[in-house]
Amino acid sequence: MTVVYIDRVFVLNALVDYLLLLTTASMAGVPLRRLRFMLLSLLGGVYAVSTFPVPELARPVVRVVFGATIGMLAFCRERRPWRITALFFLVSGALAGLMLALGLAVGSPTGIMQRIYYADMSWGVLSGSSALFYGLLHLLFRQGARYGGGDTVDITISIKGRHCRVRALRDSGNTLRDPVRGQPVLVVETAAITPLLEEKISQILRSNSSVEVKMAQISEKCLDFTLLSYQCIGEHTGLLLAVRSDYLQIGKHTIPRALVALSDMPIGNGCHALWGGREEAGEANAATDQDMDQSLTAVDRAG
Repeated sequence: MTVVYIDRVFVLNALVDYLLLLTTASMAGVPLRRLRFMLLSLLGGVYAVSTFPVPELARPVVRVVFGATIGMLAFCRERRPWRITALFFLVSGALAGLMLALGLAVGSPTGIMQRIYYADMSWGVLSGSSALFYGLLHLLFRQGARYGGGDTVDITISIKGRHCRVRALRDSGNTLRDPVRGQPVLVVETAAITPLLEEKISQILRSNSSVEVKMAQISEKCLDFTLLSYQCIGEHTGLLLAVRSDYLQIGKHTIPRALVALSDMPIGNGCHALWGGREEAGEANAATDQDMDQSLTAVDRAG
């Protein structure tokens, strides 16, 4: 006679679902909506328990539909929720593969999988198993993103002596760089930065003209603008207007003369910018060293 520990089944499945959602969000670089993930994980625990009195719910097709529903509900506010849901399935499958490999290593893959399925373990082993799952997910999968997923940072932008602060979403996929200086480029919603610009330039940016036309009009009034080429996955290459800032202040680090690219598309999630750089001293101070070298070279030439 098989004994099913309903309470342990619920706790184990809810914990694993929560960790899987967190890991998926981390790898996708989207915000960690912990409350939403927690509620959906509890729903996952209820579903796992329901498969025992109602065996039809344990059919593969039902499992796939339920998993897809959980993924879409968890990431419905993101730009491409179906892609993140697919990543959720991949991470779940990878974890299942790791558990199977562990079972093969100890010589009893079926026994381990059955004990996990029925939660046939003490509360101490259950806690240890959850910690093991978290460790595996954190160490092996979470490194898919350079930053903790969904982390945000406040960035102060200075242009022509004017300042504003924006909330930026750390985006590991934002590899846009200054083609001359090699610095990371901050991508900001156009509306968030227009207060720092002259009114004539702001009017041009608010027009419905193409990027090339705007650049031609702005270049007659300002030399601090340039065009940057970018490419998104699955999309054609495009151009972004970018303005040279006085500096970017990120925490205790200052990046002088960094480019700020302007996007007409809203960032969303309570943020108005995307940041793909690092605040380590090496990268933040590299521009300072370069500027100093250029200044010294100019002084030597003048002398």
